[in-house]
Amino acid sequence: MPGFVIHIAIAKEYAKNHTKEIKNVQEFIKGAIAPDYISLTNPNENKNKTHYGQWGDWTSNKQQIHLNEFLKDEKVNLNTDYWKGYFIHLLSDYYFSEKYFKEEIQKAKENEDKLYNDYDCLNKELLEKYNIEIVDELKKFMSCIDETPKYLESKKVKKFIEEMSNINLQEQEDLIKKKIKKEKKWRE
Repeated sequence: MPGFVIHIAIAKEYAKNHTKEIKNVQEFIKGAIAPDYISLTNPNENKNKTHYGQWGDWTSNKQQIHLNEFLKDEKVNLNTDYWKGYFIHLLSDYYFSEKYFKEEIQKAKENEDKLYNDYDCLNKELLEKYNIEIVDELKKFMSCIDETPKYLESKKVKKFIEEMSNINLQEQEDLIKKKIKKEKKWRE
């Protein structure tokens, strides 16, 4: 799943591209990092809970996000910028692992490796390109190193950021709800 800088870049670009939709950019960004930040800083919260899915050992288990569970959660209010940010985080994680970087993730797993080092290799470039200033609370969870990423190509990551920042959240919500409805009918 993307690192903090990628999530923030997506959120910033999304807010810039959707000025009529996003009124409070800081709340939107806060929501866009919340699933990872909460699970890292609160020992009572884990990624299964914050990502509405299943997390396991990186090398052996497939990690899943159940977007339908997110939309069913009573506390979720997609009329607020915070929850829109949270939603784009979950969508970004889903598309990152299921569509855009499936092969890169598989290679890293085969090598019993993780993508964190690649994020650190890309951070400086992304921070500059997207004019991101990292708040102190996040600095301890990331760094910038001057190395070439092993799995993730900068150009592809930027394309991912661009495409995710142009996604239509309402369309995504509608698609998921339609799927929920179909599943419900099938069970009846």
